[in-house]
Order: sequence, then structure tokens, then C-alpha cells
Amino acid sequence: MGDKRPWPQVLRRLPGVKRTRGEDETETVTSQHRAEKITVAVDADLLQCCVCSGPLTTPLFQCTKGHISCSECCTDAAMADECECLMCREPETATRCRAMERVLAGVSVPCPFRQHGCAEMIPYASKEAHEGACRYAPCHCPIPGCAGYAGKSLVDHVQVDHPDVHRTRVKPGCLTALRMRSSEQARMVWLDNCAELLLVAGRDMPGGRSLSIVGLVDDLFEFEDELKYRIEVVGKDGVLSLSGPTKGVKRLDRPYQASAFLFVPNAIWDSNPEDIPVFIHLK
Repeated sequence: MGDKRPWPQVLRRLPGVKRTRGEDETETVTSQHRAEKITVAVDADLLQCCVCSGPLTTPLFQCTKGHISCSECCTDAAMADECECLMCREPETATRCRAMERVLAGVSVPCPFRQHGCAEMIPYASKEAHEGACRYAPCHCPIPGCAGYAGKSLVDHVQVDHPDVHRTRVKPGCLTALRMRSSEQARMVWLDNCAELLLVAGRDMPGGRSLSIVGLVDDLFEFEDELKYRIEVVGKDGVLSLSGPTKGVKRLDRPYQASAFLFVPNAIWDSNPEDIPVFIHLK
């Protein structure tokens, strides 16, 4: 009686030994099985750094007490395979945890904006980068009354979804009258084909309105740090003024809050509803 057990791997590789079709199929099935993916539920805390509580990023380090640290918390180990554990009270060496690195490399997570339409599964290491660029991400608009939008850059949203917002071209170094109306909530300001800004007229201030500047950034244009603005509003008793550097914004992932604004009393805002004396200077 012949032995029908599979030949040892060494014998199958010897010259002159012929493999049967069944053995080839067995190896193919085994290879496919190794590549099979499974879906599991994991506590998100297990994928967080023990030191900073942020998402784990390679290289990873683990001490003998089980504390796992991300690359951001082991900066002194950039050229080595060990570092000091920052969680242990007494000095403890943390060594490179390559097993956890392999696990992390194979982990994919659903997009956090799947309820808005994104069906992508993202490698865990790319999660934050995807969230910042996902076209389904809910975004906020600084224009009062806007319910927000998804995905597009802020400048595209304003141009497409707010066609009623007026646009004024200004020259650098020149004080330009915007001639705003009382009903306007925002005004686009265009600086010689090289920059776009949004002047927001907020109505959330008791007894007046707030004027603030938002620098609009897209994929083709990055805002220059040295671009400075000055807003002036002329009243019968004097001039109100606000100046400072512009801050570029591509998208707002939280409700807009101006870091600086000019308070304009209703007495000035309502004095001439069709031609409010608002001026802007850019340089």
C-alpha cells in the first residue's frame, strides 16, 4: 500500500521529483488563505499611545511593563531601537516592538465620515491624513446663517454656494472703499490675482456687528505670511480701525471664531444702509 500523505517540502523541491496537480492546488489555496482579511472589533484605546494618548505611529516601542509609545514620544530613538519609557516612574528601557508594528500596518478602519457618504477603508496610519482631505468631511462656513457644506475648499464653497456675495478688487498698498450695504453678510476681496479674502460681517454682537478677515486658500495658492490687512470704518465721531496679519484657511472643521475682529456699533452700521463707509488696505 502506498503512502498518500503529502511529500515533505524538501522532497518536493528535489530535482526530478514531480509535483502533482493536487499539491499545486493545495499550495494555491493555502496562499489565498494567508491573504484573507478578517473583520474584528478593537477598543480604540488599544491603538493609542500610552504616553500622549494619540494614535500610534511607527516606529513603536514597548517596555517590560507593557507600555507602548509612539514615534512622537520617543524622539531620542530616531536612530536606535530603544528609548526610555516615559510612563515608568523609574528608568525603564523601551525596545522596538516590531510585532505590534506589523499588526498596525495591517489594520484598516472605516472613514469617520461614512455617515456622510464615504465608503473608504483607510490604513490606520493614514487615518488623520484622510480625515483632512476627505471630500465627505463636514465643514463650517464663516458666513452667518450658512449651515455648512461637505468636502470642498472654503474658497470653492463661497464661489459656488454663495453666488450673491459681492466681489471687490483691490490694489496692494491702496486704501479701497468697499461700499457695503447693511444687508451684506460677507464681501470677497480680490488682490491682483494673487489672493482672495473674505470680509465677514458677523451679527452675533449685541448693539453692533463684528468685521473680521479670513484668508481663502486652495490647492493652487498658499497664503503669504507677510500679507497684512487694515480695516477702517468711518463714523461721524471718528474712525474705527483693525489691522493684523492674514491667516490662510482651506477648510474649517469647527464653527468659525474670529481671532480678531472690529466691533462696529449699529449707530454707524445703520447710518447709511446702502453705502456703509468700510475701507480695506492690503500690503
